[in-house]
Amino acid sequence: MDTHLGSHPLRAPADFGGSCLVGECTFDAELLIPSTTHLGLSKVGSYLYGTWRDAEGNLLRALRAVLAESSPMGFAFTSHRGSQLEHDSTAEARMWRGQTSIERDGESVTFSSADATHERAFRFRHEPDGCSWDDADVLAVQGVALGPAVQWFSTWDGGAAFTVTGKYRSRGTFLGRAVEGFIGHEIHYFSPGANWIDSPFGQGREYCWQHVANEYDDGTIVHASFASGADGWGFAMVHDESGHFHCTADVDVEATVRENGYPETVTYRFLDQSWTWRIDPQGERPALSAGAMIGADGTCTRDGDPRAVRLSMGNSDWWTDGRAASIIRR
Repeated sequence: MDTHLGSHPLRAPADFGGSCLVGECTFDAELLIPSTTHLGLSKVGSYLYGTWRDAEGNLLRALRAVLAESSPMGFAFTSHRGSQLEHDSTAEARMWRGQTSIERDGESVTFSSADATHERAFRFRHEPDGCSWDDADVLAVQGVALGPAVQWFSTWDGGAAFTVTGKYRSRGTFLGRAVEGFIGHEIHYFSPGANWIDSPFGQGREYCWQHVANEYDDGTIVHASFASGADGWGFAMVHDESGHFHCTADVDVEATVRENGYPETVTYRFLDQSWTWRIDPQGERPALSAGAMIGADGTCTRDGDPRAVRLSMGNSDWWTDGRAASIIRR
């Protein structure tokens, strides 16, 4: 079949490139069940992450992946005055990795470790209006849902991806310290054989993807998700302090980068808005594995907003292999 019209290449049927279908949605129990499919895609996994501050303002982070029958990944990051985020290897050694169960009770779903000792037990409980996350003696936090989830769908030749993310205002303890912050629960659906790394996103499409939540000094909360990438992939989805939803896949993005490769700022311009993410003084997060993707934590605010941010989550994927060169301001 001729895949060119004159000098213009044509995509295969059902391949819309990186262009995203984006919007808000409910965050219901069915999303968490491994056997669930959406748009013909199967669930790959749930990805739990949290950003908290202790009483001294130090940044703390946790990450966990929960697949259909196991949780192969659990990480804890701590910081102290004058430092960047660091792996807490002692805490991570106590966090469960291995077989897990997923049980549904009406609109509630529980992820839990199988055959773990009490000291290493993992349990995440999803409720319609909140969540709780207990991880060994490292983490014990609860969260209240911030509102609707956000979703996006994107294709490539022969495959597609669909993700949904819910966010929570959170309190509890981290390594015995009282903390406040936010939790995110990101759920991935992919075509057979694909996942985030083994798909166009890991192979060049994703430049950056940031999940944002701010609590301001006036008590209001804003939560958002922003992304930029190749093939037209990218979006801005914002639930503002009034609960209004602002959503588009047409985003202009500009970033500045530190000499060590970590992003310094990322600005998103869309609709009539401009938002800038700035890396936290403690926000250089160690890589989870060998490769070009790193993580960074910061705060993203609407440009010109005079309010002070009391608490924030602003976790970011960032690729250092040169794929993001087109959005980097030199």
